[in-house]
Amino acid sequence: MIIATAGVAIGLGNIWRFPYMMMDYGGAAFLLVYLVIVFLIGIPALMAELALGRHTRHGPMGAFAEVRMPGSSLISGVLLLTIFMACSYYGVILAQVLASAFEYSRHVLLARDAPIFDASKIGFWHTMTFVAVTSLLCCGALMFGVKRGIERLSMIALPVFFLMFVILIIRVLTLPGAMAALTDYLKPNMKAFQPETFLAALGQAFFSMGLGGTLMVTYGSYMRREDAIPKAAVVTAMTDMLAAVMAGMIVIPAALALSVNLGGGGPSLFFVVMPQVFEVMPSGTLFSSIFFVSVFIVALLSLMAGYEVIVSAANQKLGLSRRTTLSIIFVSQILLAIPALTIGSYIQYSDLIWGSTMHPVGCAFAVIAFAWCLNRATALQAISPGSELPFKNLLIVWLRYVIPVTIIVIIVGGWWPTVSSWLSGG
Repeated sequence: MIIATAGVAIGLGNIWRFPYMMMDYGGAAFLLVYLVIVFLIGIPALMAELALGRHTRHGPMGAFAEVRMPGSSLISGVLLLTIFMACSYYGVILAQVLASAFEYSRHVLLARDAPIFDASKIGFWHTMTFVAVTSLLCCGALMFGVKRGIERLSMIALPVFFLMFVILIIRVLTLPGAMAALTDYLKPNMKAFQPETFLAALGQAFFSMGLGGTLMVTYGSYMRREDAIPKAAVVTAMTDMLAAVMAGMIVIPAALALSVNLGGGGPSLFFVVMPQVFEVMPSGTLFSSIFFVSVFIVALLSLMAGYEVIVSAANQKLGLSRRTTLSIIFVSQILLAIPALTIGSYIQYSDLIWGSTMHPVGCAFAVIAFAWCLNRATALQAISPGSELPFKNLLIVWLRYVIPVTIIVIIVGGWWPTVSSWLSGG
């Protein structure tokens, strides 16, 4: 289960989002703030979400009602809509990763160099084919349930992912000037410790760890009473953080050594910049294939986790079977891919709403439900049955006050520039 939760956390948020966020927000400054936030905010919040799920034995559709959270039905419905909509555009990006993996792997098998392939610009029907394949793979694996589906795939995918990334890191750091460029870039710069750096790091931590009152609450409901939640939270957070840092060690030194501009955000990083990086490397087609295949495998686990939340909710509230729910998901996700592929800014604004905003909102609801709707003794027992927790008094205070306030800061800080622009008529 620990490996499964780690597989859920690791995804495109670590690999396409972390490197360019680090480049845009001060390099070493962003990295240091991100690491602190993972330990002080991310791990306690993850413990609360897992414990809420295990204590209630429900996903988000039942957990909030079980602890008598005011407005539980509305909250559950909003969170389910959030994960449903997030899966729709996440699946499109993942389908483009699969298209890249297929293209470069095909050239490897043909023993010839591949030209630069921009998956974000392939035709509508071409992309829809990969969307269908991606969704079919997720639904097919989930037919076997969490134990036989996600956990077994995680046992294979995560070791392969980290092995491939170690190979890529070694190859990138041997590029002429890569090590020197990375060392110079990571020199501390006190001027980079600005409020926006803290806000960016907070948002990245929530995004990449899957905190949002849905994924981890559902996975917590599957945990056994004897499973150690503090250990699961720490291992998941550390593995997620390691994946992000490793992705940064591939992308940033290569881009700096080759004078490749990383501006433009995630899609540019994945489907434009990385092929350019690999093109100038010896055996670039082979390394491109390794990169995109490994990214697809681990990102697929996150999409499967999102589908599993919907399956769990449909079974608990509507009594639908796993097979029926997955069939509905497959059709609806293909239909929702249409606006993502036909409206230019659809994914950008969808990620802003459902990813960057609603994930922190969902996590705030989950932490509040756990820390406030359960009394202190019950909450501590839910996190660690039958054993003493270090700093348990501080932990409850932290969950009740610090984390909700931090999430409010994330939302206000993230939306303030847009809102102020609207108010000023910009």
